[in-house]
Amino acid sequence: MAVPATLAFTLLAVLTCWDHYAAGTVPYTLEFVLVSGFGLTGYLPVSSLILAPLLSVYLGTECSENTMRNKLIAGHTRTGIYLSELLACMATALALDVLYMLLAGALCIPPVLKMSGTLLRVPFWQLLAWTGAALLARAAYASVLKLLVTVLHHRTAASAGALLLVIGTMFLCRTAFGQIQFLEYSLAAGVPVQNGPARLAFWRLLVDVLPTGQYLQVSRLDTPNLWRLPLFSLAVIVCTSGAGLLVFQRRNLK
Repeated sequence: MAVPATLAFTLLAVLTCWDHYAAGTVPYTLEFVLVSGFGLTGYLPVSSLILAPLLSVYLGTECSENTMRNKLIAGHTRTGIYLSELLACMATALALDVLYMLLAGALCIPPVLKMSGTLLRVPFWQLLAWTGAALLARAAYASVLKLLVTVLHHRTAASAGALLLVIGTMFLCRTAFGQIQFLEYSLAAGVPVQNGPARLAFWRLLVDVLPTGQYLQVSRLDTPNLWRLPLFSLAVIVCTSGAGLLVFQRRNLK
């Protein structure tokens, strides 16, 4: 169901682009189309909502005791099993994002050129940096889901937990973006705000660390700390993979 859902979301983005062209509204360029796959309107991580049940159901099946026992009998190590499943999750997540970008990008080139007369308003390297950071954040998100399924060890609980995780981080990031906007405006206008700089730094750090916050920032084309986003994503991957391996190594398969 993930591929049809991704195709439907892609179709929505393409139709919106052509509608803007037909209506003669404010023109936009291709980077807006491409990054919309990471967050609709800068707040709604549609692709994460698609990915969460897919990976949790897949991992819930793969992590069943019978499946694990058969793999161990076949000579696979627990570390090898965990890492292979993690890489499969990351590859699936990245494949869905790349599918969206390829289809939406190709189908939106004609209306973008007719509306704006150019494909991009930013340098090509900037677009590559944005998409690279967002794709790495997506891999980090897949690693978090793998850890969640490993801890819960139940397909239904994992599906519910994954969706709650997406929704919870979405609202948390929405709150963070609102606080950042308020604090930046207040500090720039000279309005006294108690612990304003420290609070601004906290909310900025939060959205930079959270994978959801990272690709929502990319979808908004607002990444003041772009250089550190890949570092946080790698840290999340390492920490969640290590924790997941530790839990999986200690699991008793009856």
